[in-house]
Amino acid sequence: MSLNRINHFFIKEPLWREVGLWPLNAIPRHVVDWLLEPHSLTARIKNTFDGPFSVEVKGQGMCKPFLADAQRLQQRTHHYALVREVLLNVGDNPVVFARTTLPRKVVHDLQELTDLGSKPLGEIIFSYPDLQRVQLDFAKIEVSQLSPLIQAMLIGQSTIWARRNTYRINKRSFVVSEFFLPTMFKS
Repeated sequence: MSLNRINHFFIKEPLWREVGLWPLNAIPRHVVDWLLEPHSLTARIKNTFDGPFSVEVKGQGMCKPFLADAQRLQQRTHHYALVREVLLNVGDNPVVFARTTLPRKVVHDLQELTDLGSKPLGEIIFSYPDLQRVQLDFAKIEVSQLSPLIQAMLIGQSTIWARRNTYRINKRSFVVSEFFLPTMFKS
């Protein structure tokens, strides 16, 4: 595995706030519905949209996590984690980009989460009976914070919405961040 910085999506890290700190009436209702989804986002996308669902891996490897993710996981910022970045597509259209951060202990104890290839993470983690979402954060991200790869998908947009889930399986915590592209809301 590579020890490079895995970051295909951001120029500047997102600023996350706990869900309880957001006035939900300030977020468009159709967006809130997706942000608060308690079950597998993968399953909901597959059930909502026509067209084939696919996962496109943009990068995966051992690297230092984003500062906010390391803090959320109570991990020292210089400790490496497995980071995976993907696009979730319906047909040829990306609807979500996602970033998963698995601390080393999670990598060791839950190895089935480490070598997914183009398989969706959601299909694996939601099969665990003891999966818990222990924290939910939201972010409203300025397009200028995003990489040219993502900016090219957002012509005419000024912001996108995102959620960061902190999950726990077998007493091991990890972060899954999902960033909603405008095509998600055009059904």
